[in-house]
Amino acid sequence: MPIDALHLSKLIERHGASLQLWVRSCGDSAEDAVQEAFTRLATQDPEPDNPVAWLYQVSRNVALKRRLSDRRRRDRELATAQTEVVAAPTDPLEIADLHAAVAALADELREVLVARIWGQLTLEEIGQMCGVSTATAFRRYREALEALRTQIEPSCETRP
Repeated sequence: MPIDALHLSKLIERHGASLQLWVRSCGDSAEDAVQEAFTRLATQDPEPDNPVAWLYQVSRNVALKRRLSDRRRRDRELATAQTEVVAAPTDPLEIADLHAAVAALADELREVLVARIWGQLTLEEIGQMCGVSTATAFRRYREALEALRTQIEPSCETRP
């Protein structure tokens, strides 16, 4: 049987602050990690034999996982930013045209395009995220690229 609300509230009062203090050494989001640990405790069936020790372990694991996830995200963003600097158009009008073209896409096309190019997700991951098949994700990606191509290419002048 899951933990009852009264027992949970007493654990929060007694150990919440000390858990946050302890978890702070593992990462920046101590409050979030502790809150997630208490949320997981509320749904544990059966209740752990030693809920306090369980909370310390889960809070620490959540904080470490978030720190690792944040570091990976920052690394991906840094790598993407470095790539964008090299590959980005230098003309501010070209950049504005590109932003406008992406914003003009239908939501489902823009979602797939951004996830694929900037999020660097696979089409399979995008399909799962959007609740569609991989083939549909690929079709939307191709449609988004074609829509961008038709919107941007006519504005480009060809020189003899």
